[in-house]
Amino acid sequence: MLSMKRINQVAMAVFVVVVLSGLSKNVTSAASSPFLFTGSHLEYYAQLDVRLPGVSTAFLPPINTTLSARFGAGTIFGLNITEEVSPSSKLLGSLRGYTIETSYLGYPDSWLLEVAFVEYNDGQYNGTLQLQGLAQESLTELGITGGSGSFRGAKGYLVVTLVVNSLPTRTFRHDLTFL
Repeated sequence: MLSMKRINQVAMAVFVVVVLSGLSKNVTSAASSPFLFTGSHLEYYAQLDVRLPGVSTAFLPPINTTLSARFGAGTIFGLNITEEVSPSSKLLGSLRGYTIETSYLGYPDSWLLEVAFVEYNDGQYNGTLQLQGLAQESLTELGITGGSGSFRGAKGYLVVTLVVNSLPTRTFRHDLTFL
């Protein structure tokens, strides 16, 4: 027969195991669930180096250059996003997507349908954003059409501004406003 002391020791050991297993589940759950974004504004910089293989203008050829300039031509891209204007500043993630030429006008008045996917991680917020809209030379405003992780269900808009245009580098500031 077990002594009362031994029963108390076993009960305490079971209690400790149950509490610790519950804590480890909570810690694991918290670590795998990033903080939800609570701000209304986010800014980062998209870095384009035209020498790197992050851009392909041969994704889709134009439909008929004789009649429609570059209508239908597609470009795919993969760019780094950084915290500051400098390409060597803190890396926050990447921007990947494609554009399709949607006007008959051609450069410099071209209009591009852009669809993009942002992977973002600044150490506090970690997730993805989906963007789409009309990219233009003078003004680019894309819709934020969703997100995951810290940006779960995000809605809003993104304004793109060219801040460095010194080939081979082009740097774009992305100002995101969440609704």
